[in-house]
Amino acid sequence: MNHTHHHQLAQDVPWSAAVVLLGAGRGNRLGRGPKALIDLGGKPVLLHALEAMAANETVTSIVVTAPDDLRAAFERVVASAAPGVPVRVVAGGPTRQASAHAGLAALPARVPWAAVTDVARPFTPHGTVDRLLDVIRDTAERTTGGWLPCGAVPVLPLTDSVHVAGEDPSSLAGPFDRGLLRAAQTPQVFHRACLAAAYTAAIDAGVTHTDEAGLVGGMGATIVTAPGTPANFKITVEHDLVVARAVHAHAESILQGQGSRG
Repeated sequence: MNHTHHHQLAQDVPWSAAVVLLGAGRGNRLGRGPKALIDLGGKPVLLHALEAMAANETVTSIVVTAPDDLRAAFERVVASAAPGVPVRVVAGGPTRQASAHAGLAALPARVPWAAVTDVARPFTPHGTVDRLLDVIRDTAERTTGGWLPCGAVPVLPLTDSVHVAGEDPSSLAGPFDRGLLRAAQTPQVFHRACLAAAYTAAIDAGVTHTDEAGLVGGMGATIVTAPGTPANFKITVEHDLVVARAVHAHAESILQGQGSRG
């Protein structure tokens, strides 16, 4: 997979996006069942994530992936929401990548941009998808010929010291320059055709990636970055859930403070 994938900017390019909201995981590391259905401040985590994605001017629809045997439960949660955009629940796949691919296939056909995000990020700042599209557009305007990058990803620099593991995983072989590394968050936004091509290439090569940045980067496409925020953390283990419940009381001020465009 060594292809360069760009899209030329047209004057009338639509800047609307649909969202794939990944909720099909079983939450094995947390041990409380699917994270989408866990209560956070009196409502399921899924509702927090839906509200965050609907709070983008560019988002026109959302597809939620769910465990096949829990689609009815997910649909009841969605029915209790009022996101202001159409929301559809579809069955996910056996891996995160397979679920995202299924979600992408279920998006409305004519939406040019696709955002993929994890349901387990309940505090994603409002307007994040809008800002990522702004980054893509601004990059194209600064580029000779107006070429669009394939996508944009929010990232954070690492703050802990980083070391390479030795042959014995319990030992350290030496330090690694953390300035070269970034932690990628979601939502990640991509030109839909580019993302679809990356899924096809990964299937053909028999490879699996942990996020869409790795998937798209693996086919040689250009990805730009935008500053992420620690507020947009992912609930993975019990400690994260404890933190999320502690943060929830201040979530509105966090979302408003982190969500201003500029």
